[in-house]
Amino acid sequence: MSRKITPALCWAHRASRWSPRELAMTVHLGTVAAVGFDDLPPDKCLLLFRQMGCQVVQAYRNPEARLSVRQMKDAIASGGMPCDSLHGVYGEEYDPSAPEEPQRRSAVDTFKHEGDLAMELGGPLVVVHCATVRPEGIPPREHAKRVDQLKRSIEELGRFGQDSGVRYAFENLPGYHAIGYDVAELADAVRALAVPNTGICLDTGHAHMVGDAAEAVRIASDQIIYVHFSDNSGTSDDHDMPTCGTLDCHSVAKALHDVSYSGTAMLEVFHQAGRLEQLMADGCARKLATIVAIANGQGQ
Repeated sequence: MSRKITPALCWAHRASRWSPRELAMTVHLGTVAAVGFDDLPPDKCLLLFRQMGCQVVQAYRNPEARLSVRQMKDAIASGGMPCDSLHGVYGEEYDPSAPEEPQRRSAVDTFKHEGDLAMELGGPLVVVHCATVRPEGIPPREHAKRVDQLKRSIEELGRFGQDSGVRYAFENLPGYHAIGYDVAELADAVRALAVPNTGICLDTGHAHMVGDAAEAVRIASDQIIYVHFSDNSGTSDDHDMPTCGTLDCHSVAKALHDVSYSGTAMLEVFHQAGRLEQLMADGCARKLATIVAIANGQGQ
């Protein structure tokens, strides 16, 4: 069956022929490669994301599945797209801002291993959650302590990255985390340290939950080395497809262009195949192509 050639499909076809160097000089779509989840089969979901114009994947595995590196590689390969990064593990025991030094050091050691895994998968970048969840908030003294501890972790992981070649992108978070939700504070911390192989993963959905996502892009502009692009209602971390929530996706794309961001805009969307097929039928590929075009200065 022949396919109608739309602008979105033309863009996706052109992007599929770009070299890694050319991709690095543009804003291009990636997608989360969720592996080890029964309801998100990579061979089906990644194919649909590829049809939407995605070119690379970020590995995101289910820790409970206890997958081997080979199993992860095979799952990712089923989508026909290279892996450019790994979403690091997160949670109470993987907190790089933990006030207790043994816990912080354990988290840093874990993220060093995550760096090794990322390199094995082919994507020399690890996304790191800055802190664990604290919905009740924390007192000012603990906040200051956590910022100092996070800085230590950034420095240590940056030094490790210089030796291993892996980069660490520290992600801004929703407001129910201990720290990391204040993009300006996070950007200031990373900027002040100026440690090679470190930067920020700007999550548009998280930024939208606490303020203006486009403004967050501008605030952190010189430190952004990766982007998580998802939409939501503004009150919960829905991980919805861009243009399906209340995020002003075009304004975010314009901000990415204005700050000269080049790299992956990764669709951190955990939709099942049926939902992705419906989005395709509703013109999602065209909408995403428009967003990418704006981010590359080719449209308004």
